[in-house]
Amino acid sequence: MHLAKRVITPWGVVAFTAMAILAYIFWKGPERFYYESFGTWIVSPGIYVRLLPVPLNEWLLTGLRDIPLLASALHLVPLALLSLSFALSLYSIWNKTVVHAFISLGLAAAVFSAYHFLQPFGITLIHY
Repeated sequence: MHLAKRVITPWGVVAFTAMAILAYIFWKGPERFYYESFGTWIVSPGIYVRLLPVPLNEWLLTGLRDIPLLASALHLVPLALLSLSFALSLYSIWNKTVVHAFISLGLAAAVFSAYHFLQPFGITLIHY
């Protein structure tokens, strides 16, 4: 019981989040992670069109054609989620709330798992 209270702290959860992100980056390789993430991020509005079901993907495609800023807004979604995750991690450390640290972990995990899922639809770095 005392061990769980010492391990599950805001600092512990935020440190776990940071270490998990670094482990993922080093697992993929920093250069490969950079190129694949950037490539997937750039083509992500097109990927979102491919992933949505039939009536929604046509609406999104029409919206991307008619509203040029919609693509920019879609590019901001993962950046906004990661920024919110970072802000919540700082808030959780400042106010000593584990709940906000877990929300921060969930947001970061959602972005990285979604981009790991979307990555095969994007750009893959191949070394010769």
